[in-house]
Amino acid sequence: MVYTAASPSLAVLEVLVHLDLPSELLPDDYQLLTIAIPDDAAMRPLDPSPTRDDACQEAGDAFLEAGDALALIVRSVVVPQERNVLLNVRHADMKRVVVERCEPFQLDPRLLS
Repeated sequence: MVYTAASPSLAVLEVLVHLDLPSELLPDDYQLLTIAIPDDAAMRPLDPSPTRDDACQEAGDAFLEAGDALALIVRSVVVPQERNVLLNVRHADMKRVVVERCEPFQLDPRLLS
């Protein structure tokens, strides 16, 4: 599964809340990828998204096991008004997902203090 965010700012927040490293150990070679998902690809919204960690994992496992959709759209726990998109790399439409841009990205040090 590939875990993506709907915007670069949400991606930064998701990285920050899930990292368990002191700022001096954070990698300095992050890459920000912009991807395109085909408009006609099967996407499944998960609404409302679970809030418990075990329920989130169960929903992700069920999504992968069903295999009927390329993407699972879930509410961000960090910013509930925004969405994350989980991609099933085993789905046939994954070959149609395109990386449109890849660029170096560094976290602003003010976020790490």
